[in-house]
Amino acid sequence: MNIGLLAKEQSDYVIQARRYLHEHPELGEQEVNTTRYICEQLKEMGAEVQTFADITGCVATIRGTRPGKTVMLRADIDALPIQELPGKSFCSKTPGVMHACGHDCHTAMLLGAARILTAHRDEIQGTVKLIFQMAEEIGRKSEEYVKRGALEGVDAIFGMHVWPGMDAGLACFEGGERMACSDRFTIRVKGKKAHGSAPHEGHDAMLAAAAVVMGLQSIPSRQISPLDSLVVTVGMMNGGTKENILADEVELVGTVRVFDRQFRRSMPERIEQLAGQIAGGYGCSAECTYYFGPSPLINEHENLNRLAAQSALEELGEGSLASQPKSMGAEDFSVYMEHIPGVFGYLGVRNREKGIECIAHHPAFAVDEDVLYHGTGIYVRFALNYLNEEAGA
Repeated sequence: MNIGLLAKEQSDYVIQARRYLHEHPELGEQEVNTTRYICEQLKEMGAEVQTFADITGCVATIRGTRPGKTVMLRADIDALPIQELPGKSFCSKTPGVMHACGHDCHTAMLLGAARILTAHRDEIQGTVKLIFQMAEEIGRKSEEYVKRGALEGVDAIFGMHVWPGMDAGLACFEGGERMACSDRFTIRVKGKKAHGSAPHEGHDAMLAAAAVVMGLQSIPSRQISPLDSLVVTVGMMNGGTKENILADEVELVGTVRVFDRQFRRSMPERIEQLAGQIAGGYGCSAECTYYFGPSPLINEHENLNRLAAQSALEELGEGSLASQPKSMGAEDFSVYMEHIPGVFGYLGVRNREKGIECIAHHPAFAVDEDVLYHGTGIYVRFALNYLNEEAGA
């Protein structure tokens, strides 16, 4: 199988599919038409398709003619609540919703891979599963597929993200820490109302909450090794009823980003203890609720890291492997890696010569579509390289 040639032959299809999806974006858990489109494409190719009664997204199965292991390839399908700036001939037709993170690209690239794999079943030793996942932008929604048995019988999983911070023609599949967890916390600081002219008669929850915000920064600066990465951000402060009345309750909402799994597990206790102590100094109390979102994404399976890098190198050519700094952003692909071995990486889509260099989650987000077929090729190469190596071929 000449994968390079086959992938290039899919270029027009991949771009066409990407543009259709870009024009018709849907938010997480609402991807009804997106799922319908994907299923229609897959069934037309002859793939087995599994949908779910209560969630969007789907899983396709492509069985080779010879027995072997099972590998899964993943794409995410949801868009973002962003109003796209005009300029493209295929701009979003849904007001306030846009594919601003490349999920339309991932879906199109994986559909291109499905076309190649279904047409060459006789060269597959094992089974390839494709998961088109809803709601990556929301949190741990990938877990919904785990609950429904989508990973049963799967031996390894592969995923990648188009990356606007890396030049087209480059890819990165490095081992180690790649993306941090994304947890959320809410702190409720409670005090006692009083008039602003007589603050001594109350306990100012606003003042105590402000101190808690400042105090939280002692966790990354004093409670974790300076050689490790931790971000604690309070992005919302809600409270108060009038400018001249001391607030009796203030809500703080924030996020935690960290790679160290053990330290992450200790964060709810650390936050609650620190917030309680600080609020207590102002005559107030504090309670904390903590939500564990996507876990840290860490490429820790050397054989899969090697196969992913090899697949990218085979597709893109000599000198195409790049280094990419780890990110404090999150990716719920990590949920799959809590259950089965996996690897995740990046495909560069920036092209300054074409004026394509906008960051993700921006209303002007764009990619160099001419390299998307390489994503298709990397998907196919990884699946076959993995299955062939596991079969001893």
